[in-house]
Amino acid sequence: MAGIIRELSRFADLAPRPGGVRPFGRAPFRVLEAIDLTAPAVPPEIAFLAAEGFPPDRLIHATRGAPRAVRPLDKLLGEGLISEDVYYRALARHLGCPYYNGDPPLAAAFDALRGLRCGVAPLEPRGEGPRALIAPRPQFVSQLIEAAQMGRFRSGSFALTSPQRFAGLVRARRGEELLAVALGRLPASLAARHGMTGLQIALLGMIAALASTLGFVSFGALEAVLSAALWLAFSATILLRSMAAIANVGIVRPPALADDELPHYTIVVALFREAGVVADLIRGLDALDYPKSKLDIKLVLEQRDPETLSRLVELELPARYEIIIAPPGAPQTKPRALNIALSSARGELIVVYDAEDIPAPDQLRLAAARFAAERDLDCLQARLAIRNGQESWLSRQFAVEYATLFDFINPGLCALDLPIALGGSSNHFRVRSLIDVCAWDEWNVTEDADLGIRLARFGYKVRALDSDTSEEAPHEFGNWFRQRVRWQKGWMQTLIVHSRRPNFFRRDLGGKRALAALTLIGGAIVGCLFWPAFASLTLWRALTVGDDGALAPAREMTDVYVYILALAGAFSIALPAAVAQRLRGSRLSLGTAALMPAYYVLVCAATWTALIHLALWPYYWGKTDHGRRRRRPALPIVRTRSSA
Repeated sequence: MAGIIRELSRFADLAPRPGGVRPFGRAPFRVLEAIDLTAPAVPPEIAFLAAEGFPPDRLIHATRGAPRAVRPLDKLLGEGLISEDVYYRALARHLGCPYYNGDPPLAAAFDALRGLRCGVAPLEPRGEGPRALIAPRPQFVSQLIEAAQMGRFRSGSFALTSPQRFAGLVRARRGEELLAVALGRLPASLAARHGMTGLQIALLGMIAALASTLGFVSFGALEAVLSAALWLAFSATILLRSMAAIANVGIVRPPALADDELPHYTIVVALFREAGVVADLIRGLDALDYPKSKLDIKLVLEQRDPETLSRLVELELPARYEIIIAPPGAPQTKPRALNIALSSARGELIVVYDAEDIPAPDQLRLAAARFAAERDLDCLQARLAIRNGQESWLSRQFAVEYATLFDFINPGLCALDLPIALGGSSNHFRVRSLIDVCAWDEWNVTEDADLGIRLARFGYKVRALDSDTSEEAPHEFGNWFRQRVRWQKGWMQTLIVHSRRPNFFRRDLGGKRALAALTLIGGAIVGCLFWPAFASLTLWRALTVGDDGALAPAREMTDVYVYILALAGAFSIALPAAVAQRLRGSRLSLGTAALMPAYYVLVCAATWTALIHLALWPYYWGKTDHGRRRRRPALPIVRTRSSA
């Protein structure tokens, strides 16, 4: 049996071979007779389909129409001209071997990672039945056909199945092993699962004890110390936002790549209870201007979501789509689903989209060109643009917030070579770089923010991509609040993780970048927790000017700073928001601007709620419901800075 496995692995192994792929073998004579011999040579991996009733003219068209870097079989499968299951059933008949239908089962023990990469796994022995299961990738089918013709395999010694079915079987049996071996595990010091360290808890307790003691001795002194700390945090955040907003981002447009030069691209979408939006998602992905045969699209579902699975089955997706059912295990979160897909990614590049996303059609081409032009580039963050900003006052505020973040703050931070917190969607990576940093933290409920900081700590280069992805904002309070609580809780987890070892944090990033990262994450949390108190204190000071008698001169000195800080904070929020709206062909209305304080009060409430969730339910994933818009969505906004 071991000899059969080794021999089959030679024809299914995905490892690169010197000199590229071997030449195609000769097709059987009986198959060539069914095809016009004056046409271009039809390779054997599709030639046999003529004898199976597949129209010969389609085989000739696939041979003629495929770009030089694309195999005709990849074209047939990737463009949906034949389904993967139909093709591999026909191949099994042609080779005279059984097609695997789940009986007998896979062997209890084998190297799951090698099996997934090679497409070969042993079966439990049952009499004279097949001893191995093989799922050859398209580039190795011709070699398998040639080997079978030469009698190198005993008839019935192996069963055949499709690569997608094979991957599903291996994941179902050995899913946790694949994640641990293929991607590695995050060091404990960088994983949110372990919560606060004893040192962090002790330090927090000591601060609380000192504050209580100081308050007991002199409440005025406690108020002064807390005010100074908050003013320092607010000042750092305002300065960072202002620097990012005015940074010279520039327009980066490298030369476009021809179809033959484009790399294979993996697209991953984690889906849970998204039956209502998957059809729109598929339309958006099908509209991407990228060779279909070079796309590897993975849709990851949970076992407890039969509705979304049923809807996807109804759509009869072509072979470039792979539906992955996440194996049982904890936690059942988006980052775990993304890691499961990454463990079998076939592309050199990978991008993450959300269920409601509609990316610009040329986004993958733009990203591929950037990666090709900048060899030291590891990650690109595209802009996220809200398409339903007119649904409610909440969605309008959300749209303004996103425009500011993705049009100014993140691109500005990248231009300054400072760490950014990635958005949860439209992150483009080199697969190798993503694996090197151990991919996503499955226990962090904002895995994107954590990954952005970790990429910076590992020395990887992140930049902004001049392309839009249209998204749907939650317009109902409950849906919005649930999402915001999860986001704020995840930012707290990220702060805890990266503050466990302050010396290492500073060493990894350097002083300036470490301070920027701390301000970005920590300043945002502190600001959301205490902004209403600061705003109330500012108003109180303004309304009680001259009431302090002899203390008035000292108070006036601090009042000046408070007013300057308050005004600077307002300008750092409102001015970039107004400019961003203008660039997107809209404007920041007076009503929207007037409601900003109310919006940030709600953000503050969500942050305090997140603090409670962090203590009681740290890994609970508050699901955002999509497809709840009241109006038909407008066409996606596609804008570049060069056209603004």
